Amino acid sequence: MPELDIRGFVQEASDRWNAAFNGGDAAAVAALYTDDATVLPHTHAVVKGTAAINDFWAELISAGVKDHGIELLDVEEGGNLAFANGKWWATGFAEDGKSVRFEGTIVTIFRKQRDGSWKLCLHTWN
Repeated sequence: MPELDIRGFVQEASDRWNAAFNGGDAAAVAALYTDDATVLPHTHAVVKGTAAINDFWAELISAGVKDHGIELLDVEEGGNLAFANGKWWATGFAEDGKSVRFEGTIVTIFRKQRDGSWKLCLHTWN
């Protein structure tokens, strides 16, 4: 797949992820990952598999995290994997209950599935 095509796919995938998260649908977010996917949040936890990923995102959504966005910086493809990095942001609440903006960098790896679709297999950020 040419770089332009994979970049467009990753942008669309990021848009679907943001829409599901911002819509409060943790199950729809989890469905964007492979069954054996790993999420590595900045907390040093290892979140592995669809059920655990669903629970992880559901907890953040119920805590009031919203307005998530991703700005892609670089996207590359190698065989059945696509690699992307960028910047992310979201709003939530500080310990004192005041609204706060969170932001950082993100790395995602997508794996091409047997049906030709692509799903997240690794997702980490700071």
